[in-house]
Amino acid sequence: MIMDKMSNPNDETDALHNVEGFVLEKLSTKLDPENASTSIGELMDSIDDTMFPLLDQAIEDLIAQSFVHSEDGENYLITPDGINELEFRKKEAIPLS
Repeated sequence: MIMDKMSNPNDETDALHNVEGFVLEKLSTKLDPENASTSIGELMDSIDDTMFPLLDQAIEDLIAQSFVHSEDGENYLITPDGINELEFRKKEAIPLS
């Protein structure tokens, strides 16, 4: 019997949540007002290959939720709401599978 591998929507949601958390964490390390932004290249260079396909969607979702801001679409800043969200996510328990 041959079965096609189907992606599980819950796995995709968890993976996207993990990538969003990674982006928030990475941006939170750049809170110095002199050099607060992180370029898309820096994010791409530091992300795991398995998470890479979800990076654009994660950034778009974080911007839509006002957790991340970008004036030029290339450099990103975490917002105060993003810092609060990151703290919340650090407290919540999501089982890794």
